[in-house]
Amino acid sequence: MAERESRRDNKAMDGRWSLLGTTALVTGGTKGIGHAIVEELARFGAAVHTCARNEAELETCLKKWEGMNLNVTGSVNNAGIAIWKAATDHTLEDYRHVMSTNLDSAFHLSQLAHPLLKASGSGSIVFISSVAAIVGMRNISAYSERWISLPEALHVNGRRDSNKLCLPGFIGTPINQQLLEDKEILAAESNRALLGRVGEAARWRRWWLSCGGQREVFRVAAEEKTMEVDRERWSLMGAAALVTAGTRGIGHAIVEELARFGAAVHTCARNEVELEKCLQRWGAMQLKVTGSVCDVSSPTEREKLMERVKSIFNGKLNILDYKFVMSTNLEAAFHLSQLAHPLLKASGSGSSIVFISSVAGLVGFDGICLYSATKGAMNQLARSLACEWAKDGIRANCVAPGCIRTPGNEQLLKDEEFVAKESGRVPLGRVGEAEEVAAVAAFLCLPASFYVTGQVIAVDGGRTVNGNV
Repeated sequence: MAERESRRDNKAMDGRWSLLGTTALVTGGTKGIGHAIVEELARFGAAVHTCARNEAELETCLKKWEGMNLNVTGSVNNAGIAIWKAATDHTLEDYRHVMSTNLDSAFHLSQLAHPLLKASGSGSIVFISSVAAIVGMRNISAYSERWISLPEALHVNGRRDSNKLCLPGFIGTPINQQLLEDKEILAAESNRALLGRVGEAARWRRWWLSCGGQREVFRVAAEEKTMEVDRERWSLMGAAALVTAGTRGIGHAIVEELARFGAAVHTCARNEVELEKCLQRWGAMQLKVTGSVCDVSSPTEREKLMERVKSIFNGKLNILDYKFVMSTNLEAAFHLSQLAHPLLKASGSGSSIVFISSVAGLVGFDGICLYSATKGAMNQLARSLACEWAKDGIRANCVAPGCIRTPGNEQLLKDEEFVAKESGRVPLGRVGEAEEVAAVAAFLCLPASFYVTGQVIAVDGGRTVNGNV
């Protein structure tokens, strides 16, 4: 069994985790989730313009942000509303008012912003929707129906722009203040949430990034601009992680991403020569990574691997990242999760399991029916573990990559006809990179994502929402 280790103390965030030099428009920025998003984007270095209906509130916020040295401007505008009524009590005027203010304005603002986003070369639209758009809820029927198809349509038509839909659950914001004061509603809603509590706007804004107060922050200066990122929420210092298949492709990228955020990482691979080469590279990069040879398709070797991890990390584990290929199986994912459970539980709340699945588990493909079946099962395993292990402080999520440039796809990507055909199915018009998958996996491990569990997140350039192919 090969084993090596390299140590590091810290690392400032690299350019992929910065918004320096970018511009942003955030509607409804003086309260709740919008307010939190303004501050998060500005801390990452973006120049932000926001709008609100209340001029006095806007002025108060602008003064606050100026005092925080955040680059934020603002103007008065009406962004959106919610009317809480039973479906039978809504008038036609209520319906039209909600639709025109919320959905019409979202579409029209997207139209107006399109030339500016296009001119930037890599624009991004993020809609803040609601879980009310995907599950039924009492008294908000008109509010609920407004969102679900717009981002998919824009994503396909916009091609090179990135469009996302964020669906917050019950979040503690000013608009929910009256509901939060009702102890019966609060208890019922907290009971429905796997994590047993109402969400926080300050946590939701991190998901919006798709990534402070008086706590320690990272400071990164570039071209006389500064970004300040809350180190407590955007750091894995002190965390212990196990990443399987870490010497190639997506697994390799995840090892480096987690280690750069400060985690102590142990990885495994079947090829000892490749593992030694990677460990030497990581040592030169001053990343804290250990490794061992292991075939995770073997139950005995999985048990030995977990005993080694238990020894290295003193009986605790914060992160389990599992990726399997066709030669291994779903059983290994389930068994490793079982073996890791006591270590994840011992580390306290915030532990995270991230399965690397595939869009093949979401849509059908020719020639890979068994592979697709295992990926679909893995997506469901993540949802089930999220429900069952939330009480132990363990979250479980899946990242489902599309066609990604990795050594495993090397021969396939040499076929120009295949690449052209696949890129044509992807709204963003290209094959993805392993680092782009690793960034999402890392986010799901960070404290910034502590209210995200049971989700399957596609990193596919929009392929799975493209109805034109």
